[in-house]
Amino acid sequence: MWRVETNLPVRLAVIKIHSVTVSDERTAFEQFKACAERYRARYGDQPVSAVPGVEHSRKLFHAIGQDPTKRRPSSEALLHRALKGKTLNPINTLVDVGNWCSLDFLLPICIYDADRIAGAVEVRLGRSGESFVGHNDQVMQMENRYVIADGQGPIGSPITDSQRTAVTLATKNVFLCIFAPGDYQRLQLQAHSETLAQRTLLYCSGWVLESGLL
Repeated sequence: MWRVETNLPVRLAVIKIHSVTVSDERTAFEQFKACAERYRARYGDQPVSAVPGVEHSRKLFHAIGQDPTKRRPSSEALLHRALKGKTLNPINTLVDVGNWCSLDFLLPICIYDADRIAGAVEVRLGRSGESFVGHNDQVMQMENRYVIADGQGPIGSPITDSQRTAVTLATKNVFLCIFAPGDYQRLQLQAHSETLAQRTLLYCSGWVLESGLL
């Protein structure tokens, strides 16, 4: 179901979970907010670059010649908001879990409504002219950037994801993906994957259909 171009310097954790229940309940958001407050308490007077772990997502972007300070990895964007004390907004239980884990691990996490995905999924570099409308309502130009794509084109990236495959309160089946650089420790990434799955099941129920590292 998933394919990764062999020349990409990435390591991925992929999880497919069925029969989730997505709601507006805020317990997962409160965990996300508490995680942000811990970062701010410890590193709020320091630059983002001083936080241990932020180098992993930056390395992921540098490996394909992209400047991570111009279009930040989603995990670093969350960290930046946390350190600045900017407002964090609840979305829904599943997205809140994803944001919490992304900030906790300092790695980009992508979350998709599996029933909105058209055909097989691949992780590759964006092609000339490829774009999508992101959760930020911006048209994201994806040429030579990491993309996750289905049969209709890009559905997301380690920067932001597409509105086309966004999780809603009606979502029942999901794909989750953690991005890491190619030399990231497999055991550490596996631990992150298990934590993401456990937190998803705790706050959204469901059952894990498949999971693995790519």
